[in-house]
Amino acid sequence: MPFEIVYVAALAMLLRQLRERAATTEVLSSVNRLCALVHVGNVTIDQRVFNDADAIDATRESAQFLRALLMEHGITAVDIASTVTDTELLKLGGILVGPPSSVRGAILESVDAMSIWNVRLRAEGLPLRPTPRGMAAVAPATVNAASAGAAATAAVTTPPKVGHDVIEQSATAAVTRGDGKAVFKLLDAIDEPVLLEQLATPSALQLIVELLLDAKTDHEPVQAFLLRSGVPGARAVFEQLIAATELADRRFLYDIAASMPATLAVARQYSASPTWFVARNAAGLLGEMKNQSAIPDLSRLLKHSDLRVRIAAVVALGQIGGPTAMARLESVLFDNSPDVRNRALSIVFAAPDADPLADRLMLAVQEESAIDYQLEIISALSHVQTPRARQKLIELTAERSRSLDDLQIRLAAINALAAGHRPAADAALKTLTQDERSLIRERAQAVLSN
Repeated sequence: MPFEIVYVAALAMLLRQLRERAATTEVLSSVNRLCALVHVGNVTIDQRVFNDADAIDATRESAQFLRALLMEHGITAVDIASTVTDTELLKLGGILVGPPSSVRGAILESVDAMSIWNVRLRAEGLPLRPTPRGMAAVAPATVNAASAGAAATAAVTTPPKVGHDVIEQSATAAVTRGDGKAVFKLLDAIDEPVLLEQLATPSALQLIVELLLDAKTDHEPVQAFLLRSGVPGARAVFEQLIAATELADRRFLYDIAASMPATLAVARQYSASPTWFVARNAAGLLGEMKNQSAIPDLSRLLKHSDLRVRIAAVVALGQIGGPTAMARLESVLFDNSPDVRNRALSIVFAAPDADPLADRLMLAVQEESAIDYQLEIISALSHVQTPRARQKLIELTAERSRSLDDLQIRLAAINALAAGHRPAADAALKTLTQDERSLIRERAQAVLSN
């Protein structure tokens, strides 16, 4: 029996076991078998292999099961390198037996976000992901003489592609002048992964994310591009989320982030941030992703010094659910805060009023009026170096209220302008050296002298 057909049957068995929640020993045995098989040589499972497997009685049912599962996710072929690990196979199995995403191609981003480097999924009409190391690249599709002639004719009439250096210069100029629409148009037209990765800088992606805020009703093309950008795109959305000054913008960006598979990797990274409200937003998104791999990160946040982060971690574990998450929640039933204890109790013992989503929304509303939350957002705006962010900071420096809180906000905005928006913000800072408040004048003069 051909090697690929044996692998189809073994992979189908693993996926059935995962779907039916078989015993761990059985699952691990199947994973070990798959690893041993693939170490013989690389495997490509495509329509040709399925057709061959269909012709054999012993493997027909397995082939039909695996083909149907891949079709649900829009996958046309799977390439598995001989260097694949047991962990990667388990992650891949978890994705395939899970519900398919409504976003076309999102499963490819999930594979990247979960660091499944030695497996490549192929989908019709989507760019081919990098070839796993140690595996021969996929050969281009052959064409018949008639189509070759048509291609030759088309080559005569099709204008030549713009060179990389021209595209790079245009993209750099668009980023410099803060033209998010031009940046998006240029980058969205790039179909070469290496060039796209080179030009999709944090500044470029931040400008593109801001297009979402300018046109919430027509965001599908922008969101599709950010999905294609993978982890860098998800990171740009998260950074804009923690710097958004308006509640409506934060809610919108939160929903966008939660819809992006690559947010899982980004939120896990930011959950270790020393800034409480960054860690709190990361915890909320980890809960929205409902991925078991986030449980260790959330468990660590259960010991965070800030009450709000601990509550967010409790709510997130409740959203993920399952025996492991519940066991982690039981560890905080003796937390010194009654808010943490009560939320954990309501989830662990399934109280009728347990509502993780309501808990999260109420926490967000409470934060709106907290001065420390507003100051953290202003600080985050120093890292979003776009005209929109700069204008918001300038507006905050111009507030004329005489309350102590508003004075703190003005001073924080001056610091953020100085930290991330010079020299573009110098004119606004010079104006503040004539302000009626001596503290504002002194702070503006100090930052301009540095």
